[in-house]
Amino acid sequence: MLQNIRNNIQGAAAKFIIALIIVPFALFGIDSLFGGSGQVPAAVVNGEKISEAELQQAISLQKRRLLGMMGDQIDPAMLDDAILRKPALTTLIKQQLLLQAAAETGIEISTAQLHTTIAAMPQFQEDGRFSQARYEQVLRAQGYSGAFFKQLLRSDLTIQQLSSAVAGSAFVAGPELSRAIGLLHEMRDYHFITIAQAPYRDSVKVSDEEVESYYQENAQKFLSEAAVRYSYIEVSEEDFFEPVSEDQVVAEYQRLVSASNDQVEREAAHILVEVTDDMSREDALAKLEGIRQVILGGADFAEQARQYSADAGSAADGGALGFTAGESFPAEFEEALAALGDGEVSQVVETEAGLHLIKLLSVRQPDVPSIDSARLEITERLRRQQAMPRLIGAVEDLRDLVFNAENLTMPAKELGLEVKQSEWQKQSDESGLFAHAALKAAAFNGELRSQGLNSEVFELTPERFAVIHVEEHKAPQTLPLAEVRAAIVADIEQSKAELAAAEKAAVVQAELSSGRRAEEVAKAEQLTWNAVAAGKRSDIAVDAQIRNRAFAMARPEVKPSTSVLRLNNGDRVVVQLLDVNYGSQSGLDVAQYKEAESSSYRSRSSQDFSAYFNGLWKDAKIKIN
Repeated sequence: MLQNIRNNIQGAAAKFIIALIIVPFALFGIDSLFGGSGQVPAAVVNGEKISEAELQQAISLQKRRLLGMMGDQIDPAMLDDAILRKPALTTLIKQQLLLQAAAETGIEISTAQLHTTIAAMPQFQEDGRFSQARYEQVLRAQGYSGAFFKQLLRSDLTIQQLSSAVAGSAFVAGPELSRAIGLLHEMRDYHFITIAQAPYRDSVKVSDEEVESYYQENAQKFLSEAAVRYSYIEVSEEDFFEPVSEDQVVAEYQRLVSASNDQVEREAAHILVEVTDDMSREDALAKLEGIRQVILGGADFAEQARQYSADAGSAADGGALGFTAGESFPAEFEEALAALGDGEVSQVVETEAGLHLIKLLSVRQPDVPSIDSARLEITERLRRQQAMPRLIGAVEDLRDLVFNAENLTMPAKELGLEVKQSEWQKQSDESGLFAHAALKAAAFNGELRSQGLNSEVFELTPERFAVIHVEEHKAPQTLPLAEVRAAIVADIEQSKAELAAAEKAAVVQAELSSGRRAEEVAKAEQLTWNAVAAGKRSDIAVDAQIRNRAFAMARPEVKPSTSVLRLNNGDRVVVQLLDVNYGSQSGLDVAQYKEAESSSYRSRSSQDFSAYFNGLWKDAKIKIN
């Protein structure tokens, strides 16, 4: 069907049909095309809906996180909405259940608590203090609005409080603590004998018949890499740069000067008195008025904040809240702050958090460089600002043209662009355009290749785009025996050497099981042996694989037990477990006992919260559409 559209809908007709589709979407939404009266929610949790819009937002956030972690190395398939939909919806359902449970238990996050948390977050601070500019910059980089970020944070804090409440009810019984101490401070006595495989390789012989047989049986291991040669069109912002006049530079400089005058940031401090069951509004007002008179009489504002403010997040810092550009705090707070002179203290101000006294600590605004020092930066920015719309327009035209074209020749001619040719590139290449995983995936896409289609136009960076058309493809071929002979010989030698080491390990294990001492067996077999007395799980002096095996073996009943372990390098190790001594409280100092107690408590808290959530899930009425 897609190919029929490509073949039959072209030029003005295509644009007319697309316009017919777009207009109802824009005016009435997708339901207008299908007659639906309302969008079906993605899920319903105990009667509360999770909308498709919320789910799509969660999927977008998940994509952003994956791209942030993996960048260009990400497999494009990982970004498929169909793959991300289920885990994203599951996360939203879990969050909804926990928020519902928190609401039932009366857990709420106040606006003051929310603002205090934001002000204390290190990613929003400069020189140890909250920065409104930094706050806005970080949110823009993550694609969040202030309101959306606060909504997410409020939900996270609510769930954290619920988790803490559940965890706070956990306790560790004496027998459980004893078992934990026994395992945490367990010590074992064991010997181990190492049988290296490398010495056996010197005596290994590999025949031509073995090489030929291995080659025939493992042909899939010796395939060449798939490779492609493609044509491509690349467009970038630089292609649309034009000269910038002095008049334009001067006008932009004047705009910057004017904008800097509007970018005033005020550093605030406050003293908060909350209205509670024990503190009426009238009493709170009287208390703050009294504090204000004391401050006006010469008392230190910071000291009064430390003594009286209910905002624990800022009280310890003398009430300091950091800088705001007018959007960090409630509107009433911001209005009062803007009316203050440097060092002045406000009248009592009321917000939903309570009653405040506000002090303006300082005012700052950006320094504006001279026009001479700023000219180069302004010129470059104006060139990019003027070029970007042209780039976007060209990219949109390119997308339209390559969708219908048989190759890249016509789109390049229409737009005055150059079609370039690549060298042969293998699937493992990460150079040139293949540094971009999505484009590389398109180059090896079987459907595009078999139908002779152009790829989509890829955004390599916000300023650079490319589209490709595969010209030739080399499928993987079995490499000639002569090319892979050395690798085959090495594989067979490794296999034979490991087999010999395994056979020797079996002999050593049998001798240890018969009652012979490890030292005696090792000397007789000319092998290396080691003795570990009172060894701990955390003893890094012993290889982790060997240590883990020793602590995984069952406690010996009558005589020492043995086990054979293959190390990652192919060596074999025979472990002989002699004795197990479980830890006890009497053998611990105060610090070790406290750590064991804390570890047991954390484990129990985690188990309790898991059981609590499983109960919520089991009892919930969840409908997924």
